Amino acid sequence: MTWNLLHLARMMKDAGGIPAHGNQRAAWEAGCRFDHPNPEYR
Repeated sequence: MTWNLLHLARMMKDAGGIPAHGNQRAAWEAGCRFDHPNPEYR
């Protein structure tokens, strides 16, 4: 498990981290939907 976590961490570091695309609350509140329905809408 340790190797898997280290490997994942290295891949994320090489990729520049986790992209914020679709994870910005201000963008959601402004009406951006990033081609996905809002999961909180019921």
